[in-house]
Amino acid sequence: MLMFNETYASEYGLKESIILHKVIFYVLINKKDGRNLHKGKHWTFNSREGWRSVFPCFSDMQIWRSLKNLEKQEALISDSFNRRAYDKTRWYTLSDKLTIEVSKSSYWSKAICKSVKSYNKIEKTDNKIATPIPLDNNIIQEIKPY
Repeated sequence: MLMFNETYASEYGLKESIILHKVIFYVLINKKDGRNLHKGKHWTFNSREGWRSVFPCFSDMQIWRSLKNLEKQEALISDSFNRRAYDKTRWYTLSDKLTIEVSKSSYWSKAICKSVKSYNKIEKTDNKIATPIPLDNNIIQEIKPY
């Protein structure tokens, strides 16, 4: 489901606010999970095809133009933290102004708390930490070739 903030729509544009809403969500999820921390900020990234799958109703050019507009309007900051020089994937984070705004928002606090489970947390069952199935060498029998 695509969502947007009416205030952001009037300030940045409708397409931009839809994309911004998703970028804010991804950055906050990464912050919650402690991932993609660079230069003291949490970032999100995606390839052109990845963004296209997130926003199937927009063309590649609409997405790219909207992200560029959000950078020009100082809502987003982009950089590259790729390990390979040929990887042109762009990384995005929120501007300082937007970070402060989002951190004060009760909407985002609730949305992130209710979001999918954190990737870094250990699964628990019956208040006990789940452990992997032990390897029992007696179960595995040696298979002899024909």
